[in-house]
Amino acid sequence: MLTDIALVSALLVLAQLLRAAIPLLSRYLIPSSMIAGLLALALGPGGYDLLPFSRDAFGAPLLLTYPGVLITLLFATLLLGHRPQAARGSVLRNSSTSFLYNLASEVMQYGVVICVGVLLLAVVFNDLRPEFIVMLPAGFAGGHGTAALYAEALPGWEAARSVGFTFATVGICCAVFGGLALINLARRRGWVAASDSGSAAAQASNGQSFLPATQQDSLGRATINGMALETLAWHVALVLGIYGAAMALLPSLRELLPARFVLPAFGIAMLLGWLVQVVFDRLHLGGQRVGEHIDAQVIGRIGGLCSDYLVACGIASINVQIVLEYALPLAVFSLLGLAICVGWLLLVAPRVFGARWFESAIFTYGWNTGTIAFGVALLRVADPRGETRVLADYGMAFIAIGPLEALLYTFVLAALAAGYLLQAGVVLLVLALVLTGLAIYRARSSATDGMPR
Repeated sequence: MLTDIALVSALLVLAQLLRAAIPLLSRYLIPSSMIAGLLALALGPGGYDLLPFSRDAFGAPLLLTYPGVLITLLFATLLLGHRPQAARGSVLRNSSTSFLYNLASEVMQYGVVICVGVLLLAVVFNDLRPEFIVMLPAGFAGGHGTAALYAEALPGWEAARSVGFTFATVGICCAVFGGLALINLARRRGWVAASDSGSAAAQASNGQSFLPATQQDSLGRATINGMALETLAWHVALVLGIYGAAMALLPSLRELLPARFVLPAFGIAMLLGWLVQVVFDRLHLGGQRVGEHIDAQVIGRIGGLCSDYLVACGIASINVQIVLEYALPLAVFSLLGLAICVGWLLLVAPRVFGARWFESAIFTYGWNTGTIAFGVALLRVADPRGETRVLADYGMAFIAIGPLEALLYTFVLAALAAGYLLQAGVVLLVLALVLTGLAIYRARSSATDGMPR
């Protein structure tokens, strides 16, 4: 395993250097983790097999097992280090529209894809498994991480991982190239202020591979006395300990639940991370609360590290033969996912966000096709001066969106296992329409009250 990590690490370093050396890669915001994954796919067991990646006793590459480990580690970091803080009523009001709109966009993607997908499987792709349907929103709205956890929860379908990671990779391409095309369209239509110099600077800032000294930030606070334990070791030990506890509890918890109920390891890890934080916040040692010595910024960096390795390993583990076998349905469903995201941006966002609707819409588009990082990158291109409250409102809204996403995944997987996928799709579609209606109503109420959105 360490050999594989070393190989992926070397490819990440090479990818970062290539991104800095080749302007085209940085100009189009291609992440280094994606470049490393494509290199590993071409040179590893899925391609020319030139790199000595480890294999199990049956000759299968161990790369296939790493995404499941990494997604559990990533979810272990999501609630660890975060403490609920009382927010002012005005902040909650301003973020409520963002919460409703962003949650509705993800639920709508699931609902439409499931309903249309069931129809496509009945009429066109009769030989496809129903699991194929949910891998599109898992890859688009969820990214490589959610694709990995869905693949882990669907062990009976060997193609799940390759299909999910293919959708996630296509989603990133839609986020990058489609997002930049939409921004250019917005400038021509006057949906966003045209500022060539500002936008170019923002795009260059997003695209640069190495930060200049004036933009370099600290990775976090040193919360532990170095003579006792290195701060990074303390935080890594917490994350790995939570992962170990989740994996130890998983078999016992699954035995207590009905056979059809899917209990993914990532959900247990996320809850354990929250539980550890709650307990440590109440634990006093040496006159100090232990929870105060868990730094959210350091934990976030560990989560980012897991995410980068997840993308690289996920792309590297794609089975090209499976992608070729499913080429037509992959293309059809990808176009469906792109149409949903673009349609949501053009039809719903103007009715929710008013005058500065496009900035919020392009952020959500980047999130729903790639990841939050791509949403932020596209927002910085559309709003180089940071004149909108998009990120502030989303940051507050995500406090509620994060746990609800976990419930959404569990609901979809449970419906899939029980054979009620279409019914689940209809429920999600209705829920998305209700959330959209509430978002529009909330926006109009805010406008009437004279509050900024």
